[in-house]
Amino acid sequence: MKAMTQMEFIKAFNTFSPKERLAIAKKIQLQMADELFEELDAALPDIEFSTAEIQKEIKAFRNAEKD
Repeated sequence: MKAMTQMEFIKAFNTFSPKERLAIAKKIQLQMADELFEELDAALPDIEFSTAEIQKEIKAFRNAEKD
């Protein structure tokens, strides 16, 4: 199956009703967010945190907000 060009996609997209276009756009947005997360996640190092370390960070953040 041949991939559509951007112009072909836009022409096809515009044949849908506004409600359908919104649903399609939302689905594309979610898919792109998933792809971006996967890309960013792959670039970040895996660091193990203990529950105690996480709680310490949360308390420090909360205390900084109070100041």
